[in-house]
Amino acid sequence: MTHKAYRALEQAAQMSGATKDTVLENALSRYLAELQEDAEDAALAEKAWFDFEKSGEPAIPAEVLYKELGL
Repeated sequence: MTHKAYRALEQAAQMSGATKDTVLENALSRYLAELQEDAEDAALAEKAWFDFEKSGEPAIPAEVLYKELGL
């Protein structure tokens, strides 16, 4: 861990009144949950894309969509 990160950890622990271990565990838990969510989102997006491709439905060009939405 860099000195800068360790100092930030110390400050976070001091501000929150929690131990450094607790701050690290909370941060790691949130980070791992975010990674899991990102992986699930990517899997769902990939499935949606393959489902779209199999449907044979035509794609809408971005320019057309932007015009329809007034963008």
